[in-house]
Amino acid sequence: MKILMIGNSYTFFNEMPELLQTLARENGKDVTVDSVTKGGRRLCENLDVQDEYHQRIKALLEAHAYDVLILQEHSLGALLDYEHFESGVSNLMKLIGAKRSILYATWGRYDGNEKLEQYGWTREGMTFDIDAAYCRTAKKYGAEVAPVGVTFYRILERHPEAELYHPDLSHPSYTGSCVAAIVHYAKIFGELPCKYKTLNLDNEQFTWIAEAVREALGEGS
Repeated sequence: MKILMIGNSYTFFNEMPELLQTLARENGKDVTVDSVTKGGRRLCENLDVQDEYHQRIKALLEAHAYDVLILQEHSLGALLDYEHFESGVSNLMKLIGAKRSILYATWGRYDGNEKLEQYGWTREGMTFDIDAAYCRTAKKYGAEVAPVGVTFYRILERHPEAELYHPDLSHPSYTGSCVAAIVHYAKIFGELPCKYKTLNLDNEQFTWIAEAVREALGEGS
């Protein structure tokens, strides 16, 4: 299986594409994950034919046919500029032509982050508004949603001590990136991984992550 991830730092932090690949291989899946990412990137920016990252995507397409495309928008993009978010998703889906397209729904900024105050948001409100925007777009264009943000929220409901965020209160911690990898694994393969040694999570961590993943996926994202 060939997977292509297109996004920004929420994708590349802690080398999450590699975490997904190693997790899949540990569980006996023949998977290769490629990624095209840049910090602060909007999906629609990858459509400019003169753009360096567009050229990287085209080069990958010349070499590979992808089974799964995973798209991650700027953390504020789906809320502040939905039109360009939707356009980026639909046009990248057409460009890549993958068998399946999955939208990587991210999370609300953590309590205390300046963007929450700037826009009058809460972590809960931002998380579920992002998820709703991704679900709306997925339904319109025949994509699926990996509810990573909702999974973050569900974990922290039960385990507020869990450190899912980087100290900047925006990006994922290593554990947060592991959560993202597990959500994507579950969405792609329709099951949770049986093995997770490569993620360096203890059994207790994996148990509460798995519980939240099941709940988030069951909520219809």
